[in-house]
Amino acid sequence: MRPRFEFQVPVDAARWLGAVRDELDADRDLCRGQTFRHHAVVEMRAAAKHFWSPYLNLDVEDEPGGSVVRGRFAPHPHVWTLFMAVYILLGIVFLAGIVWGFVQYTMGEAPWGALVAPAAVGLFGFVYGATLIGQGLGAEQMYTMRALVDRATHASLSVVSNDEH
Repeated sequence: MRPRFEFQVPVDAARWLGAVRDELDADRDLCRGQTFRHHAVVEMRAAAKHFWSPYLNLDVEDEPGGSVVRGRFAPHPHVWTLFMAVYILLGIVFLAGIVWGFVQYTMGEAPWGALVAPAAVGLFGFVYGATLIGQGLGAEQMYTMRALVDRATHASLSVVSNDEH
């Protein structure tokens, strides 16, 4: 659901994150973000952002001989929270429908309240489909963000090769 990637670079986390910061500063048109000690976030600038725009979290850990970079694309945290709230609400509606139908059945009535449960499952599938469509709509921006990461990686490696000469 949330695409991930991982790769190793032969530089320390601080140097790689410095290259990411340089790329973010150079990319004035599309991407913006922040870097921290072992973490970075990248998102689209306001002019290019839409509801389905992705949000890239980057975690960098130092390891012997370099560092490992782990990236995860996700919706913006506000959008992610909205979808999680909808999933939780649909789960509650599902359970309420089951309980309502059971109560009707135990009282000798027709358990028509249980029909709420399949409706909630159908809506759950609809919302899940919407998330997949949204991921497709944000795919081009995911490629843009990944290209920024690749440029930063290349820049950090060229700094290493210049240091060796």
